[in-house]
Amino acid sequence: MEEVVFFHRRGATLILADLIENLELNKVSQRSHWLLKLGGISDPDGKISLDLRMTFLGKKEQARSCLKRIFQWNPEKVILSHGRWYENNGTAELRRAFFWLE
Repeated sequence: MEEVVFFHRRGATLILADLIENLELNKVSQRSHWLLKLGGISDPDGKISLDLRMTFLGKKEQARSCLKRIFQWNPEKVILSHGRWYENNGTAELRRAFFWLE
């Protein structure tokens, strides 16, 4: 998997496309709730989906290196393409979402 991330230094804001999904259950059909929960991509504990996580097999060191660089930016906000974004404590939310990689 390849992902482009954007960081706005002055606003301390990180923008992600697919690395984290944090879908709000009240905004999707009730029939899909179980699938979102199973995939680990439901609000408030969104993260990278299990299927995308599998693309990192054999490439975890490279992914850790990239994640370390993102942590150094120390984002306060994290804007997501899929679901509720994190207005505060962005770095802490990233650490929570990427627990499996550290």
